[in-house]
Amino acid sequence: SSASERSMTDEATITCDLLVIGGGMAGMSAAGWAAARGARVIVVEKAAALGGSALLSGGVFWTASSREKIELYGGGDPALAGIVFDTYPAAVAWLRSRGIQMSPRIDVLHGQGYQIDIHAHIRGCADLVEQHGGFVILETETTALLQDEDGTVTGARTRHVDGEVTVRAAATLLATGGYQASPELRARYIHPQAERMLLRANPISDGAGLRLGAAAGGEVAGTNAGFYGHLVSEPRVWDDERLYVALSQYHSEHALLINEAGERFCDESFGDHANTAQTVRQPGSRAICFWDSRAHAAYATVPVVSVGIPLDKMQVAIDNGGKGVVAGTLDEVAAFADAHGFDGAATCATIAAFNHQARHGWEVMDPPRTDDFAALDKPPFYALIVHPAITFTFGGLTIDTGARVLRADGTPVPALFAAGSDAGGAFGRGYAGGLALAATFGITA
Repeated sequence: SSASERSMTDEATITCDLLVIGGGMAGMSAAGWAAARGARVIVVEKAAALGGSALLSGGVFWTASSREKIELYGGGDPALAGIVFDTYPAAVAWLRSRGIQMSPRIDVLHGQGYQIDIHAHIRGCADLVEQHGGFVILETETTALLQDEDGTVTGARTRHVDGEVTVRAAATLLATGGYQASPELRARYIHPQAERMLLRANPISDGAGLRLGAAAGGEVAGTNAGFYGHLVSEPRVWDDERLYVALSQYHSEHALLINEAGERFCDESFGDHANTAQTVRQPGSRAICFWDSRAHAAYATVPVVSVGIPLDKMQVAIDNGGKGVVAGTLDEVAAFADAHGFDGAATCATIAAFNHQARHGWEVMDPPRTDDFAALDKPPFYALIVHPAITFTFGGLTIDTGARVLRADGTPVPALFAAGSDAGGAFGRGYAGGLALAATFGITA
C-alpha cells in the first residue's frame, strides 16, 4: 500500500522478524502464516502487484493423493515431496479457518484438491502482515543479502523508486518464483533449446532468488533440468493470458508425440507436463501430437479439471494460428507431416506400430507407456504441431526439510530459507501441484 511505502521509505533502515523476498503464493503464504503467529513481517515484491504466477493458475490447490504417488509422479527428493504431502492438510485447514472460498473436492491428474479463491488468499495474507505491524512493499528490488562475519543472513538491501532501504531481519525467505522468465538461465539449467520456450507465467520471475541465495553461499542445484509447463499449439500472438490454458494440449498424455524423424520419444501417458520437458529436447523443439476421434471426444474436448471450461482443443488451436489437420486417412497425416518438415512415412509407420502393439504387444512398446494403451485408429485423425511452454521451474537452491538453504557441503546458510520455485528438489521430472508446493513450504519455513 502507499501508506506502507511511505512508512518504509521515511527510514534508511527498518527491522523485522521475517523478511520475505517475493509476493507470490509461497512468499505471501509464509508471510501471512508468520504474521498470524506474532511475527513482524516485511514483504518486498519487485512487481507492481502481488500474486505472481499464482494468479494465472485458476486457483486449483491440489496434490497427489498418497506418498507413493507424490514420489512416483513428482520424481523428486522423497523427503521434500513428503513435506508437501504431510503439510497439505494443515494448509487446507488454514485456508478454511480464514474463510477462503473453496470448491468441493475435485479430481486433478493423479491427485485431489480444491479450487480456492486465490485472490482472497493473497489479499488476506497481505492484510495479516499489515495488521501485525508489518509492511508489504511493491515495486521494490532486492539488490543483495546482508551477512555478518559468520555468514548469517541478517537482511537485505532493497531499492525503491524513492531510494535505497536496508531491511534488518532475524530470518529471510527467498520466494521470487523461480527462473522461468530468464532465457539465459533456462538455457543453462534446462536445455540450450529452452532459451526459446514460450512463457506461460509472469515475466518477473527471472532467477533473482537463485542469484541472491548463491551469492550468500547457497548451492544452486535441486533438480534444475525439471520444470512445469504444457505443450501448446503455435500461437498467432502470445499476449493474452487466456491463451495459456486455451492453447495448452493437456490431452497429449492420451495421444502420441512424434518428432521430426517420425519417431515417438517419450512415455506420453506420464503426463503433458512431463511431455513438455521431453519435447524441448527434440530437434526443432517441437512434435506432432496425434490422436483419433475416440481420444478427441474423451479428452481433447473435455477440461482437465471439472471446474474448467470445455473447449475443442483442435479448433481453438487452428483459430489461433496453430498448424494442424483433421484427416480422414493416415495418408493425409503423412502429407501434413511432410509439408511441415516431419518424416511423413516414418510418422505413419510409428502410428501403425503403436496401434498393433496396443492390441498385441504392449510389453514391447518403445518407449513404454505407464498408462492408456488404447489404440488410436478411429478416424477422423488429428495431427497438431506442438511446442513447449514453461510455467515455473523445479530446480533452485538446495534446501532441507525445514526449507533452510544449504551450502554445497550440506550445512545451512544461517537464517536463510527458500520456498516455492526458488527451492529445488521436491519435484523432479514430474509434478504434484504448484500451489501446494508453494504454500506448504511457505508455512514450513
